[in-house]
Amino acid sequence: MNHRLFTIKEASMRTSLSTQLIRKWEERYEAVIPQRMANGYRGYTNHDIETLLWFKKQVDEGVPIGMAVQEWKNADHAAMDWTNPIEQLLQSFIELDLTSAERIYEQLLAVLQLENLMLQILEPTLVELGERWERGEISEYQEHFGSLFIRDKMLAIRGMIRTVDDSPLMVTACGPGERHELGILFFGYFAQMEGFRVVYLGSSPSEKGIFDCLVEVRPAAFTFSFSVTQALEEAVPFLQELDQRITGGQLSTKVFIGGKAIYEDGLLAGTKHVHMLVGDGKRCVEKIKTRFLIPNE
Repeated sequence: MNHRLFTIKEASMRTSLSTQLIRKWEERYEAVIPQRMANGYRGYTNHDIETLLWFKKQVDEGVPIGMAVQEWKNADHAAMDWTNPIEQLLQSFIELDLTSAERIYEQLLAVLQLENLMLQILEPTLVELGERWERGEISEYQEHFGSLFIRDKMLAIRGMIRTVDDSPLMVTACGPGERHELGILFFGYFAQMEGFRVVYLGSSPSEKGIFDCLVEVRPAAFTFSFSVTQALEEAVPFLQELDQRITGGQLSTKVFIGGKAIYEDGLLAGTKHVHMLVGDGKRCVEKIKTRFLIPNE
């Protein structure tokens, strides 16, 4: 899938940096080097926007922009000493060493694009953490400590991203009865990077709350995650009722469900608007964007 370039105005809206400041950082510090579009205007990639967001975070914390850029450019050399960052992060979780975990995370954040940080580090770390707990190699408190650390970082990353006010609104949540949040948080990040406004309602929201949201907000979509088959099976009556209310209200809202409990793409039985999607968060967002909500550009 080819990702389009963003104009400097769009980069400004996504980062909350003024266009003048972005130009200043480019020209004085080479913070990013935008491409040129066919019309000669500056064009920014997702990576450029992630980089600007990282610089903004450093500056907001009191780091001079010149020093932040130098740290960014030198980060690749520091990374050469890393042999297994996932194992180092896991070890900090096992030892409940928050200081070490924060230091490792900050070093990774300086080296990697946000997408790679999540897909290559945070997601596999989370999987390994869960597997070690299931094998009895670590205790429940250690698994919780690591999972909550990753959850907090995911929410912080999502909070850094700004989207256009008139972008399609997507309401996300764990499905009813579902408590595993991190999958839907990963999904939300990729949805935001593809231009959706994303609202997260947390784990196991009430059915009444979802129905009220449908009527009062009329979002472009609801997206629910299910990692446990039993939770999905028990939620089918709710999803069918949600589907009927969309039809009865003549609404254009679509419903998407994904996660480990989903094994094939297609409509949920007995519904017209509830779509099952297989794949990780990034792949599901691409399917939603190209097939359902945003016309091909």
